[in-house]
Amino acid sequence: MVEPEGDHHMFKQVLVPLDGSELSERALPYARRIATASGATLHLVYVTPDLHDYSWVPGALTVADTLAQAEEETGREMRVYLEGWRTRLSAEGLHVQIEVLSGNVADSLLDYEQKAAIDLVVICSHGRSGLSRFALGSIAERLLRHGQKPILIVKASGSLPDLEKAVVPLDGSARAEEELQLIAGLAPSLVKHITLLRVVSSADESIAAESYLREIAQRLPQGLTAEAQVVVGDEPAQVISEVAGKQQLVVMATHGRSQAARWITGSVAQDVEHAGSPAVLLVRAR
Repeated sequence: MVEPEGDHHMFKQVLVPLDGSELSERALPYARRIATASGATLHLVYVTPDLHDYSWVPGALTVADTLAQAEEETGREMRVYLEGWRTRLSAEGLHVQIEVLSGNVADSLLDYEQKAAIDLVVICSHGRSGLSRFALGSIAERLLRHGQKPILIVKASGSLPDLEKAVVPLDGSARAEEELQLIAGLAPSLVKHITLLRVVSSADESIAAESYLREIAQRLPQGLTAEAQVVVGDEPAQVISEVAGKQQLVVMATHGRSQAARWITGSVAQDVEHAGSPAVLLVRAR
């Protein structure tokens, strides 16, 4: 049986990068659900971008003192903003920490992830930061590639999914262990039922694939129900999207040679944005 590493609940410290936009706040309902179920502490973090990066833009501020003043003012405003969220979430009984950082957004978040012993990052696929629109999806991809922890990427639109149900695509590789560790950490406090999915290229592979999924199902934690589904198809990404629909979480590892793995790592923001599922939980396979 697969067991979560460490304590029963895998996620104890959850990082939510916010930039003050409603889009970035799309991550909060997901983080709230996870924290409520697991007792995790939420870390709400804003990174003040280095405004010197914009000094080349025509009409942009170029005087160093003025830039420093602008950064300081932005930092004060965002601390008030984060304090508002801390007050609101604390009233719900959640443990919340806030932090305003300065510098490169992805690098600052990676440093904070290590410093605060973060277990999970929850981030929206798009948002707005500083003087221009940042592609939070590309920031998420950097966190995934260079960080060490799972990341839940939330679609910028759509309704909150039923997080009690998850689709877990498997390709027969050792990556399955990484995905199952995530599921073990989420069950039974959050995820109650999973669909183990295998996409094969021909019907001849179906029997072996079904046997493989049944073996995996036997190793899941008690209290977690599972069903196995084998689909013949040439486009794993499309199959995953169709099976997940609009109300289920998708859990995937990101390393491996499968087409599905390349789909999810090639362009994280675009793929999540266009997928049927409103959220994808990614684990970086060791």
